[in-house]
Amino acid sequence: MDGCEFRPSAGPPSGLTIAAVTDTQPLFVFDGHTDAPTRLWEAPADLREVCPDRHVDLPRLRRGGVSGLVFAFFVPAHFSPEDGLAHAEALHRLTVEQMRPGELELVTSPEEVAAAVARGGVAVVFGLENGRPLSVPGALERLLAMGVRLVTLTHFGSHEWCDAAGDDEIHGGLTSEGEEIVRRLNRAGVIVDVSHVSDRAVEHVLAVSEAPVIASHSSARALCDHPRNVTDDLARAIARRGGVVMANAFPVFLDPQADRANRERMAHLREPMQALQEAYAARPRDLAVARAQLLAPYLQPPVPLSTFVDHVMHLVGVVGPEGVGIGTDFDGIPETPIGFEDVSRFSDLVAALRGRGLDEAALRQVMGESFRRVWLQVAARR
Repeated sequence: MDGCEFRPSAGPPSGLTIAAVTDTQPLFVFDGHTDAPTRLWEAPADLREVCPDRHVDLPRLRRGGVSGLVFAFFVPAHFSPEDGLAHAEALHRLTVEQMRPGELELVTSPEEVAAAVARGGVAVVFGLENGRPLSVPGALERLLAMGVRLVTLTHFGSHEWCDAAGDDEIHGGLTSEGEEIVRRLNRAGVIVDVSHVSDRAVEHVLAVSEAPVIASHSSARALCDHPRNVTDDLARAIARRGGVVMANAFPVFLDPQADRANRERMAHLREPMQALQEAYAARPRDLAVARAQLLAPYLQPPVPLSTFVDHVMHLVGVVGPEGVGIGTDFDGIPETPIGFEDVSRFSDLVAALRGRGLDEAALRQVMGESFRRVWLQVAARR
């Protein structure tokens, strides 16, 4: 969730075989981060039908050739650990109702992905965006029972055990509790996600984690100097340990002019947005309408799909295609690149990457095989 709240790689572990992918197989396309559950909470809908008020639904996933994606249970930074866990469970109840064989299918292991796709379904991985609730006793077990297999450690606020990007660094990365939470996620076969965490926290996670980690929705800071993006050095560090950086499609993270325009609007809107969040906490539909009304007067500069492709290609140049993926942040961002407005436009992204000279083997890695490899490695540690 990245709206205006402002809110050479290692091989598989010993004994794990990853099947070879040939050019004759269909392209596996995976989106590492969407906020479809939050949109369902804000405005209930049947995702089997086209939903014009959002970025993700089944017809457009199929039109875009998307094989699978993450549905993130977003916990706002100001929620207490206990309230955050209750909120994640509420989002789960809304989201699991959308799961049906051959349509949107919940998958809880990498092996289940191929089976879901073979049935004509789109594989859905449940994630938790903001790991703050993990300090609640028994929370990890409850999340595992819900099907959560990926955890973004924090959001826009530093919390009890992890520092956030753009917020005050109060721990110098992770606390000892944070270190133990990362190890517990490793042991449970849950993917650790370092998007949203501070630079020092990324380094700390990499020093502690026994499994590869991902940045599920972060672009290249070398092209747009936003704290939510990763530096080239951090991208290399993530990739050296077998992990993946998945480029975010939010124009604010892609283009310096869009970043400046957003800083200007947030100088006016930060306090009103916070007040709305608190006033409408139990009225999500009203919150969505009020937020849209606040944003409407602040037009943002258009950013084309080609700028998003710039970030993907930059990361490929830094770490190689095996260390790069796509994590759009669809349904969690108020603006999208022109030409990449929703999941139906993934086919245009594929064409644009081919047009930049990405060969088929590299394209397969960037569009989804890199994520699938990491999940296989993480799940093998259970």
